[in-house]
Amino acid sequence: MKKLLSLLLAVAMLLSLTSLAFAEDEITITVFHYMAQDAKQAGLDAIEASYSELHPNVKFKNVYYNQGTDYFPQLSTALSSGEQPNVIMGNPGLYPDLVEEGYVMDLTDNEMIKAMNLPAGDLGDVSANGRIYGFPIDFKTWGIFYNTKIFADNGLEVPTTLTQLNELQDKLTALKIDPYVHSFNDAVYGDIEWRNTFWTRALAAGDNDIFERLMSGDAKWVDLPYAAEALNNIALRVKNARPDAMSNTQDMALEVFCSGGAAMRYDGSWNIGSMLNKKPEFEIGYFLVPIDDAGSAKLNVQVDQSFMVNPQADHADVALDFMEFWLSQGVAWSEISQMPLNTGVVSDKLLPMVRTLAEIKKSGDIAHYGNFTKPFTSAYTTALRTELTSYVESCITGGGMTVEQALANLDNAFADVRALN
Repeated sequence: MKKLLSLLLAVAMLLSLTSLAFAEDEITITVFHYMAQDAKQAGLDAIEASYSELHPNVKFKNVYYNQGTDYFPQLSTALSSGEQPNVIMGNPGLYPDLVEEGYVMDLTDNEMIKAMNLPAGDLGDVSANGRIYGFPIDFKTWGIFYNTKIFADNGLEVPTTLTQLNELQDKLTALKIDPYVHSFNDAVYGDIEWRNTFWTRALAAGDNDIFERLMSGDAKWVDLPYAAEALNNIALRVKNARPDAMSNTQDMALEVFCSGGAAMRYDGSWNIGSMLNKKPEFEIGYFLVPIDDAGSAKLNVQVDQSFMVNPQADHADVALDFMEFWLSQGVAWSEISQMPLNTGVVSDKLLPMVRTLAEIKKSGDIAHYGNFTKPFTSAYTTALRTELTSYVESCITGGGMTVEQALANLDNAFADVRALN
């Protein structure tokens, strides 16, 4: 018996040593993402460096593609190859094929996500078919960022109604100051321009299933009064657009804005860190966009950095451990990226604006994308952005497209996606 115990102990020690040796082998974790902003990329590098300090054998390879054009095709190619990414950026509802084909890990019972005590909207944003598949790092919103010096020098006040917003644009034009600098070269901007009206109205009307019904064909764009309202509001904001509105990328427009070339920029919170990096002394203001003369304005909220773990890739356990580590380092990420955390945790190193956004979200007086029953999939999102960009371009260039025509085009584009699927 003693000989048997000794033999078993020796085998156990050998297995332990073998496991330790394996753990010391160099491991590369590939992270697929679409974070174009330099502040976010710096935050990712910092989190990865901290993890590698604890696990020197773990290295990282970050692969970036533009979300609106290359990301999903390149991701599909990588997944079908022999070198699959370990960590995949994206809200699971956008990529149902990844879920169905088992490329993303089920995180429903993950203790760290449970411990965050997030509201239903946040969890909805990282779920598909009632199961959680994404790690919710932070949230994004959008609105109008403004140059506080231009406002102060010209005695301008922050508008609280739609009429005041449009009058402000006219005042700036009369002063020979460009009201906005746009970047419609990036299709996400046509998209975010309509959301504050559409989301707010749809959720207030109880149309939580509107995206699901638009995808199935049970609802039509042309029948939604708040869809027409959203497009009308966009047209009002771009009536005095700069000549570069359609050609600007995000970065190009930020350069103009941060150098004082325009008074305002309709943008997302994801670019706050990039604005500061371009001009640290730039004093930026922010206000919610009023959608009517009653002053209706709600903070639109959507989980921004959502990352999924691929269980079919090598070292899925290490990738999972890294993502849990990232959650534990949320404040460090937030301080570098200037992105507000879903948990509402803040620090003194965050801009007052970022702290305020976290507080508003925590209040619950918001319009949360995760409260819709289903998000648009990537195919419908692409169709939406293509048509909205075409509408914006027509408004800017005098192409003559009416709101009714734009809505009909959206219905046709969605029908084309359904036909392909």
